Amino acid sequence: MSTYESYAEYYHDQTKYTPEGIASNQHRLDFDKQPTPFKEYRNKKIIDVSHLLPIERNPFSDVGIKNPTEFSDLEKSLAELSKILYFSNGITAMIPYNETPFYMRANPSAGGLYPTEIYVLANGYKGLEDGLYNYQVLKQGLALIQKGDLKKKLIEATFDHPVLAGKDEVTSSLQLILTGVFFRSSWRYQDRAYRRICLDTGHILGNIDLLSFPSNFKAVLIGGFNDKLVNEILCLEEDEEQALAVIALIDKNIGGNCRDNSLHPAALPSKLDNHDIKTPEGGRLLQLHNRSKIENFVKVPNIALVDIEEKFKFSSKVPLEEKIHEHRWHETLLPTILKRRSTRAFSGEPLTKEELNAILDFTYHPESFYADGLDPDPMYFDLSLIETFIAVNDVDGLEEGCYYYSKKGRYLRQVRFKNFREEVYYLCLGQELGYKASAVIFHTCDLPKSIFKYGERAYRYIHMDAGHLGQRINLAAINLSLGVSGIGGFFDDNVNEILGIPEDEAVVYITTLGIPAKPSS
Repeated sequence: MSTYESYAEYYHDQTKYTPEGIASNQHRLDFDKQPTPFKEYRNKKIIDVSHLLPIERNPFSDVGIKNPTEFSDLEKSLAELSKILYFSNGITAMIPYNETPFYMRANPSAGGLYPTEIYVLANGYKGLEDGLYNYQVLKQGLALIQKGDLKKKLIEATFDHPVLAGKDEVTSSLQLILTGVFFRSSWRYQDRAYRRICLDTGHILGNIDLLSFPSNFKAVLIGGFNDKLVNEILCLEEDEEQALAVIALIDKNIGGNCRDNSLHPAALPSKLDNHDIKTPEGGRLLQLHNRSKIENFVKVPNIALVDIEEKFKFSSKVPLEEKIHEHRWHETLLPTILKRRSTRAFSGEPLTKEELNAILDFTYHPESFYADGLDPDPMYFDLSLIETFIAVNDVDGLEEGCYYYSKKGRYLRQVRFKNFREEVYYLCLGQELGYKASAVIFHTCDLPKSIFKYGERAYRYIHMDAGHLGQRINLAAINLSLGVSGIGGFFDDNVNEILGIPEDEAVVYITTLGIPAKPSS
């Protein structure tokens, strides 16, 4: 009998990085088998939407950029979709590299492998024929994979989700489905790649959410669906690629708050499955995903998670003032996404407490940015599962040490009194970013209790939500002209030691913040 209650716990333990494991890992990258980060449909009709982008020049075509004042009604509709797709996962820069250039995207990706694909289902959407499309990143176009109304199948696959079924006069004529292409990441990161695939998909979810509301859409996240049926709709080979998330786009003016309700929450549970749990290296990624599939609608059990903040209630409390921010996101969102890059080196100079507060506010208090045209209630699976800690190395106005961040209370609690620069450098696999960062944000979760609530599927929910938070941190930092970089490779258990949290509290994601180092002359 397995000592693990779930396969997800087994997977998490088996994919931890340890100093001994790193030293003995004989995995060598085979560059002859390096996967391409793009899907191409050479024999399918491609609808070019590059000329409808709100950018200065068209890098995809000689057609140029059309003046929005000259858009037809159909082009206006397509322009909004083109913008959402491009600023979520499109090519924002090209770096020459030997014979094959490296394309930078609107979202960060571990190793630049970009494992997430976006599919579009149109049903009565102005400007598109009913059918299934794949977003063609290299061409800024839509490849028509299959004609016809596929919405009925998607309604069945999402257990009659009200936003798709048209209940309460709310319906969606446009759905985005995000998938993970497994080998794109596992080629480099082996079985641990599933963590990175879900984090990367979460980055894209963050972008879609931020872009939808200014485009007059409410993005409704659907994480509970019949995997087999959705994969069939997308015509996927399940050993290679599978669906991770469905987003229904509805008119924000009539949709109200449709993100979550007691009858159809964003996240639904799967079964627990610890049968024949031992799996050799190379098979754990697909095993975890397949064991987290859902076949039937099951209600989320009413489980109250332990409030980890109670553990720190006697710790020193540092309030963070609620401030009216002047980022003017309605003007700066698109330019910020265009210039977003993962910082490669920090100067070691300090951040200010006000800068850190501004980043936390944008990430955890979206209601403060409604006046800037952003969604005050973004789409997540279940943010109650995720906790936030911050290691402060050098922030003006804060003592060095480790802090717990209270999302509800807008304050920090200092839980450890020490500069952890050396320890962070070590646990981030000796990356200089960890050492010179002014602050390091850790996202964690109580893994056993999360799995008890959502089954094996909790693992994907947690990592996609953490990726979504990470993307908001990224954009907030870039907007302030600060440096930022997510880190998915770390010595898991060492993080727990630094934060002073129990082994059951799993570390999900790390984001480093600091002042970018000036390029050497």
